[in-house]
Amino acid sequence: MIKPELILPAGDREKASYALAYGADALYAGLPRLSLRTKYTAFSEKSLQRAIEDTHAMGRNFYVAVNLFAHEQDLDPVKRFLDTLAPHRPDALIVSDPGIIRIIQKSGIDIPLHLSTQANTTNSESVGFWHDQGVTRVILARELSYGELERICERNEGVELEIFIHGAMCISYSGRCLLSSYLTGRDANRGECAGTCRWRYALIEESREGQRFEVEEDHRGTYILNSRDLCLLTKIPQLRALPIQGYKIEGRTKNLFYVSLTARAYRGVIDDVFDRRREEVDPQARWLIDLTDSHGFTTGFLFPEGETMQNYYEGAVRKQRIVGLVRDFGDHGLRVSVKNPLAVGDEVVGVSPNEIRSLKILRLSESGEAVSRAYGAKKQEVMVEVDTNLAEPGWRYGILVKE
Repeated sequence: MIKPELILPAGDREKASYALAYGADALYAGLPRLSLRTKYTAFSEKSLQRAIEDTHAMGRNFYVAVNLFAHEQDLDPVKRFLDTLAPHRPDALIVSDPGIIRIIQKSGIDIPLHLSTQANTTNSESVGFWHDQGVTRVILARELSYGELERICERNEGVELEIFIHGAMCISYSGRCLLSSYLTGRDANRGECAGTCRWRYALIEESREGQRFEVEEDHRGTYILNSRDLCLLTKIPQLRALPIQGYKIEGRTKNLFYVSLTARAYRGVIDDVFDRRREEVDPQARWLIDLTDSHGFTTGFLFPEGETMQNYYEGAVRKQRIVGLVRDFGDHGLRVSVKNPLAVGDEVVGVSPNEIRSLKILRLSESGEAVSRAYGAKKQEVMVEVDTNLAEPGWRYGILVKE
C-alpha cells in the first residue's frame, strides 16, 4: 500500500510557505505565461527559483508547471526558461504538449516529466504511451469513474499515477475549454481563462432577438455551466487500496486561507487513513474545508452519489468567517493582519498547523493604543491579547476564524 504525497498549489512564495507549514509533501507552481495561470500568479523566475530552494531545504518536492499548449511564438521563451531553471533542479516538470516534451528531451535536461491532467489521460494504454515517451508520472483526467481508475492501476506498467482530490472543476473536458477564447479572446489553454463558465446565462430564441428567457425561474438568472468543486475528503479511505503516488489539490489562484485550510484538512485525513488505519474521517477536517470559498462540493466522476455536479443557482459561495492572519506572537499576544471585523470580547477559533483552539479576545491595540474593534477594510494590523498562552511556534502561520 502506497501512501500518496499531498501536493498543494503555490501561487507565490508566501502561499508556498503556508502550504508547507500546514502539511504539504510537495508543491506545484510555474511562471504565469508558461503554466496556464497568467493572472493572480506572482512568480518571477527569481522568486520561483527561491521557492524551489526553500522547499528543498525542508526536504519536500517542488514540481514546475510548463503545461501550456504552445504556439510557435512560445517555443523560444520555453527554451530560455528551461535553461535558467535546470540548475535549480525542480523535482519534476509538469507538461502537456508533445512539442514541449520534445524540447526538454532534445535539450538533455535530466528532470523527470509529469504529464498534466490537461492531456486528459483516461485509459491504461495512454498511460503506457506516455511512459514510452519518457513520462514518469501521469496526472489522470478528472473524468474517470472509480472502476476505470481501478483498472488503470491494475494494468499500469510501472508509471506513477496522480489524481486530483480537491478544487475547482471545469465544465470542459479536462480543462480543454474554448468558451473563454470565443467570448473574450482570452485563451484558456494558454493560461488566460476568463472563467466564462461561472457567468450567468439565459436563452434567446432565434426569432425573438433581444428577448431573454431565464433557464431557471430565478430572478438572478442561472449558472448553467457552473460546476461544483471537487471534494474527496470523505473518500480517502476508499482510495487507500489503489497504488496512487500523488493526491493533488487545485488552486494556484486561490488565497492563503484556502491553501492552508485544505492542506491541514487533507494532511490529517491522509495520516489517519494511511498511518493509523482509521476508516472514519475526522469531522474537524470537514469543518476546515467548509471555511473555504467554493462553488459547493461534489465527489465528481469518481464517486457519483446522485447529487448534481452542477451548481445552477449561484456563483462562488463566499465564506466570511476568516477574521485574521497571525503574523507573529510573543509575550504580549498575537500580531494579526485583520481580514474581517474583530472586536474585544469576540470568541474565535485559532487554527495553526498543529492545533485548533477556542480563544477569547481580551484586548486589541494598534501602534500601542487600545482599540475596541479592528477592520480588514482598513488593512489594520493589531496586537491581540487572548485568554490562552499560545507558545507553539506554528502559530506564526495561525489563522483566526469565527464559528
